[in-house]
Amino acid sequence: MIIRKLKLLSIYCRDFLVYSILMSLLSYYTYYVTGLGFLTAIIWFKIITSAIGIFIHQERKSKEQFFYMNNGMGKKELMTLSVLVDFAIWLPGMIYLVKSML
Repeated sequence: MIIRKLKLLSIYCRDFLVYSILMSLLSYYTYYVTGLGFLTAIIWFKIITSAIGIFIHQERKSKEQFFYMNNGMGKKELMTLSVLVDFAIWLPGMIYLVKSML
C-alpha cells in the first residue's frame, strides 16, 4: 500500500519537483551571495513560490484528479505530500548552507 502511494505521488509530483528543485537552488544561490541578513526574505520567497507552484500544479493536474481519487489519494493528501517533499528538499540544504557560512 505504501509503495503504491509513493509511486502515485512520484507520478503526480514529477514536474512539480523540477520546479521545486529550481526554486531551492535559486534560494541557495541567493543565500550564498547575500549572507545571513537576507535569510528572512529567502524563507518568505520559498514559501510564496511553493504556494504559487502548488496551485499552478493543482490546476494543471485537475483533469487527472479522478485517477488519484480512485486510487485512494485525495486532493488534500496529494497537496500536503507535495509540500512536504518540497520542504524536505529545501530544508536540509538551507541548514547546511547556514551552518557552513557561520
